[in-house]
Amino acid sequence: MAARPLVGLALGGGVMRGMAHIGVLKVFKKAGIPIDMVAGTSAGSFVAALYASGHSPERIEKIALGLHSCDIFDYGTIHLNLLLIAGDVISRVLHIPYPLRSPMGLMCGHRLEALINKYVGQNRLFGQTEIPLGITAVDVRDGTLVLFLEGNSADHETKSLIVEYLYSKDIGTPVKLKTIVPLEDVFLKGIPVALAVRASSAVPGIFEPVRVGDRILVDGGVRENVPAYVLRRMGADFVIAVDVGYSGHRVVDISNIFKLLANSFEIVVSESINLKLEHCADVVIRPLIKGDPWDIKRAKYFIDQGELAAAKSLDEIKRKLYN
Repeated sequence: MAARPLVGLALGGGVMRGMAHIGVLKVFKKAGIPIDMVAGTSAGSFVAALYASGHSPERIEKIALGLHSCDIFDYGTIHLNLLLIAGDVISRVLHIPYPLRSPMGLMCGHRLEALINKYVGQNRLFGQTEIPLGITAVDVRDGTLVLFLEGNSADHETKSLIVEYLYSKDIGTPVKLKTIVPLEDVFLKGIPVALAVRASSAVPGIFEPVRVGDRILVDGGVRENVPAYVLRRMGADFVIAVDVGYSGHRVVDISNIFKLLANSFEIVVSESINLKLEHCADVVIRPLIKGDPWDIKRAKYFIDQGELAAAKSLDEIKRKLYN
C-alpha cells in the first residue's frame, strides 16, 4: 500500500480574520484530515505556532475568545512613538539635527511576543514543536524572504543561506554561529518561536521591525502572505492553503491610522497571492469574511466562517488527497 502524502497546512495573514484558521482546524480534526506540518504568516503564524506546539483546535479557540486587544497591542508606546516620529519629521523639514532615535513603528510588539511565550513555552525553539513549523518574515533591507524553521539544510530542496543562531537567555538576543553563502531565500534556525511570530506579524508602520543579527524583519505578508511555497520547501507533498487576506469587499469603517495602514498593506500584497497559490497549493480555502478585520470582539464570527469554508472544501480535499 502506497504511503500517504505528507500534508502541509498554510495559514495566511489577515489581522483578526486569522482567527478563521481555528475554524478550519476544528473541521479538519473532526473529518480526520491529517496535518503533518504547518506554516504561518502574520496572524496565521500565531495560530500555526499554537497548533504546532500541541494545542488542540478547541484549546486555541478558547484562547482566542478570551483575548482582548490590549493582550496583543502595545498601546502604551503609541503616544511616545508618535511624538518621536513627529519630531523627526519636523527636524527633517527644517533641516536641523534630531538627537533622538525615531521609532520605525507605532508599537514594539513585545505584548504579542509575551502572549506567544505564554502559550508555547518561554523561548521554545522550532525543533521543540510537536510537528514541523515554518514561519515567514521579510528582510526589509533587500526584500529577502526569511523562513524560520528547524532541520538541516539537506532537509530542504535548495541552495539557500542557512544562518544558525544560539539564543542566549543571559543577554536576551540571538547570537550568530555560522553563515553559508546566500543565494535565494534565507533559513533562520535556533530562533524562539515567539520572536519569529512577532517578526512575521510586524506590519510596516504599525509594529517596529524585529532585528535578528544584521537583518531588519517585517511582516512575512510583504512577500508570502499565504506560505504554501514554504511548505513545499519543508517537504510537503500535498498543500492546503487558507487565505484570509484582502477579499475585495469594501471596508466601511477606516477610521484610524491602524486600519488605513493595514488595509493599504493588504491590498498591495493581495496582487501576488493568487498566482503563487496556483503553483504551490493543491487546495485553497477562502473563508467569506466581511466587515472590520480589526474587531477582536468578532472572534466567534471569524472562527465560524473558517468552519463553513473548510466544510465546503472537504470533498475536494479528500478526492485529491486519497485518489
